[in-house]
Amino acid sequence: MPVTSFFRRPDPGGAADANRQNTLVLIMFFAAGIVFLDRFGITFLFPQIGDDLHLNHSQLGSLVSITAVTWAISSLIFSVVSDRLGGRAKWMIVASLVLFSTAVGLIGLAQDYGTMLLLRAVIGFCEGPALPLIQGAVARASSPERRGRNMGIVIAGTLLIGSALAPSIMIGLATALNWRLAFPLVAVPGIVVALLVALFMRENRTAGADAPRVKARDFRLVLANRNVLLALVGTTVCLGTNIGFGAFAPTYLHEEGLSRSTATLVLTVYGCIIALGSIIAPAVSDRVGRKPALFAAAICSGLVPLFFVLFAHSVPLLLASLAVGLMAGGSLTLITYVVPGESVPRELMATAFALQIAVGETLGGALGPQLGGALADATHSLKSALLLYAAAPILLAVVALLIRETAPRLGKRTSTRKAREASGEAALS
Repeated sequence: MPVTSFFRRPDPGGAADANRQNTLVLIMFFAAGIVFLDRFGITFLFPQIGDDLHLNHSQLGSLVSITAVTWAISSLIFSVVSDRLGGRAKWMIVASLVLFSTAVGLIGLAQDYGTMLLLRAVIGFCEGPALPLIQGAVARASSPERRGRNMGIVIAGTLLIGSALAPSIMIGLATALNWRLAFPLVAVPGIVVALLVALFMRENRTAGADAPRVKARDFRLVLANRNVLLALVGTTVCLGTNIGFGAFAPTYLHEEGLSRSTATLVLTVYGCIIALGSIIAPAVSDRVGRKPALFAAAICSGLVPLFFVLFAHSVPLLLASLAVGLMAGGSLTLITYVVPGESVPRELMATAFALQIAVGETLGGALGPQLGGALADATHSLKSALLLYAAAPILLAVVALLIRETAPRLGKRTSTRKAREASGEAALS
């Protein structure tokens, strides 16, 4: 099926608009993927970097945690600025892509832990605004009945490129050359995607000028929203689990005796399944509702690290069990973007997204890898860390039961007012 027909909105008068939307979603798919490749690609080289720089599990975990903290700070700052400017984000996205790609290229020059930690902090600050602004642009361009799927497609880019393909890219480059040369090479695509965004992303200047002016007091609508507050808890758990598990899964498979090629196969298959799930689960939620889809995704998220522990020495069983990722992959999209975005006025979407990222990254993203690394050092086994990541999503499942339904299809069955709020189109007061 052609890409344009797959993404086309059911708008009888908007063929040109549909094409622009499709182009935007496709470019943002790659932009988001590059963001996560440059952020998490380093984890696939932790065995080599740890040996070369003599780092323990806690130090390796801190390289992920520091990025989460600076990412959180900058995402909130620049997303608020974007909303105050009426959602104008194009050049912020371009600047973010260029700056963090440059910082990633310098990683290969690090000679000690301190330098590596500083560069990872810079990368987080430069990357922070990218994903909330990207998702805000996609959400504004999408019709309500396609919003979940389109936003899931963007997250699929982070998983396909930043998770499924990342092991082959990073380990392949490190094997063919060395880990230091891998980083400047993976920095190049970020510059290319920044150029594509600059050339092809169009912002509606008229709409931006006519949009309601966001005032400082309007941000209370975000902080006072029940779903947004519940989503903060869910996002913290989701990011802490995903980032922590992603940081230590490659090292765990290495310590369990899997060969580099076998570990790469497992991680690539896992990444592909999770990427597909990030589209399937939100698309399912467009039909059955956000609550049941999120609950199923939460349960499946806990099963993934558990299956890594149970089946690490039986690769066929491990690969088969990863089918649960077809739902687990949608948990981040639903709790961090879809539910908060549909619960606030359209003009405050980027801020709602960034608030989730800021809190989720600061607490979950920073503490997840750190707690997992500390637990692994204390028990002398990464198995303990993975079991921690298997148990944490139970709290996400509880959150799924407590949120109010926001799916536009279901909202229309209640009242016009609720439907407008669910589709993110409520007006600012």
